[in-house]
Amino acid sequence: MKSKLCTTGIVVITFLMIVTGCTQEDNVTTNQTIDSVATQDSNVLETSPPNVTKVTSEVKLLDSTTIDSNQTEEPMKATSVVIDANVESSPTETLANISNDLVESWTLEAEVDSVGPEGVSPEAVMLDDGTVRLYVTNMGIEIWESTDGLSFNKVPARTPPGSDPTVIRTSNGWRMYFTEHSNKGPDGGDSKIRTAISNDGIDWIVDSDTGIVQETNRRAWGVPDSFVLPNGQIRIMWTDMVPNKKREVIRSATSLDGISFDKDAGLRLAGGFVDSYVLTGSPNFMLVSTTPPGGPISKPQRLFLARSENGIDWSADDTALLDRTPRNALDPTAVYIGEGNWRVYYTLTDGPDPFAGFRIASAILSGPNRPKPEPIIDTPQSNELQNSTEIDSPATCEDSKYLFEDLGIVLTAQDAGNPDPMAPMANPSSLLLSDGNIRLFFTNAGAGIGSALSTDGINFAYEGIRISGPEAMNQGVNLGPLRVYRLPDNRIRLFVGSSQTGVQSFVSDDEGQTFNVEPGERISQSAADMKAIQKLSIIPVGENLWQGYFGPAPQHGEPKKDMLQGGPPNHWLRRATSSDLFDWNVEPGIIIGPGAPHLTASAREVYPLLRDDGCVTLFYQLNKPQDAGIRDFTGVAVMGYSTSQDGIIFRKQHVLINARDPAGADIIRLQDQTYLMYHDSTDRNSYGHGIRVGRLTIIEN
Repeated sequence: MKSKLCTTGIVVITFLMIVTGCTQEDNVTTNQTIDSVATQDSNVLETSPPNVTKVTSEVKLLDSTTIDSNQTEEPMKATSVVIDANVESSPTETLANISNDLVESWTLEAEVDSVGPEGVSPEAVMLDDGTVRLYVTNMGIEIWESTDGLSFNKVPARTPPGSDPTVIRTSNGWRMYFTEHSNKGPDGGDSKIRTAISNDGIDWIVDSDTGIVQETNRRAWGVPDSFVLPNGQIRIMWTDMVPNKKREVIRSATSLDGISFDKDAGLRLAGGFVDSYVLTGSPNFMLVSTTPPGGPISKPQRLFLARSENGIDWSADDTALLDRTPRNALDPTAVYIGEGNWRVYYTLTDGPDPFAGFRIASAILSGPNRPKPEPIIDTPQSNELQNSTEIDSPATCEDSKYLFEDLGIVLTAQDAGNPDPMAPMANPSSLLLSDGNIRLFFTNAGAGIGSALSTDGINFAYEGIRISGPEAMNQGVNLGPLRVYRLPDNRIRLFVGSSQTGVQSFVSDDEGQTFNVEPGERISQSAADMKAIQKLSIIPVGENLWQGYFGPAPQHGEPKKDMLQGGPPNHWLRRATSSDLFDWNVEPGIIIGPGAPHLTASAREVYPLLRDDGCVTLFYQLNKPQDAGIRDFTGVAVMGYSTSQDGIIFRKQHVLINARDPAGADIIRLQDQTYLMYHDSTDRNSYGHGIRVGRLTIIEN
């Protein structure tokens, strides 16, 4: 298994050396792919980024409680080099603080030159039954398994679209971190480390971003290694190129929840060391690869040993622990096999060419350390009891509950000028005006988008149509479910979706009295992978950063036809992010609904509430409440909600309203800091279609 505690650690490093007498810059291959070996420090002149790139090899930092093993190769001499985090003065800089005690007590002996998989960046874990599982980057991420650790067979799997997988065990399954490149490739920058989750380690669902992103367009980036610290936090190390450093470095970031990471200060290693892997259960030791610290390149990539007393400051030996010259050895990972031995899996090339002929080989690492028990990070149960009613653990965001006090109907279809009480007047969206009044926008049958005004948020007077449906059609906009949002410059943007288009928008500079259409689509149907989109609902998540939630329009079905189980169509919720509230990027994965990692019952018409404590609650209609285990309701649907710490992972679900088929939740925070919730409602025996209001209260845990 792959968890690692960071107290004192050893890392295996790969060392890339090519053709004797050539400078590192001379050895950059211009047509190298992103799946090549660890990049050399070929950016001495800060010109074009080096093309010698290591195929996303997953490097794992080990906690003192892991149960993986890997070792092999003859013992090496011990001249250890402490790599400082300061700016290197030249490409031939001599690294300081040399010691000679690392390799003398550790040996790494080659075992098998091919265990089956071809590719790079292996990640090894040992399962409870002794099976060894390898995650390998080849044509995407592949999964291989072996009962003896030496002969592997490929396993059918659903893996994330990326490379360089590194995994940790959770109380409910597994979490993977992997490198995702933009469509511009590694030369274009914009790569990031993302995370995915799985119950069985075979079929994965992309979860979220980690916040670890490529800050330059220099190709040496990625190859993450994850491990659990003794305090339960998760640390990721990755290869990077940074300003004032001409060779690759290893950086790290730490997380409280395994999802959102904060970069650690300084560098873990510099001088061309890459592709770190902290030994399972022995967080003081790490295997790494490297490029030479300057001068002509005369040897292939090799594996080195590094050590740390605190998990932050690392020193690396300058004598290879495993040297397969003329072949290249890189990308180490390991599982513990007992008696101070680890079986190391690494990428081995067929010959001296560092960019061709990759296969996964094994070696045996032997040393004086014995791994400690591996920590397991805690995660709530998933796919069980989606409608949560009991709270047995200390209060968290997920345990939040709300009380809704219905205050009655505020506007009906007939109040808005429709003779038919069942006319589709719905989709409320409220706006707190600069004068303290509240303007409520809504779709008013075929007439367009109307509004009503209130001084208290409870008693409204109909104002009329703000955006005419026919006029909007003439401008190329199909009006549908809407949301309004106040921009940083105090203008009002109104987002609309329909059955024919993606999300379009209008903008107002007079508090929503008049609107002008804006060009283009904010989110296209193809980007959302939906035939129609509705209700882009937004919260701020950082400086100049917003997150929006949305789903498919009601008349369209589920993401996959085989999910259809009869009755109402399935709906699901996704999210998008934006830095300007105009251009939006759809994030992968489904957060609630069929295909989501935890709450899989059909959900639609979402509204997000960002609280002062940072918790994010999504309110939405469950149009198939039985699928969520809900039986106590009248009509066909209920209003549900789920609260998350990060606004991405939602695990616990509760019912808020179970009568009159509530839908289209909208919440406004009044000047007295209390909340009102508006929602669609249907009562065929009374008012027909209308909008109701109630007070929303957070129940203290």
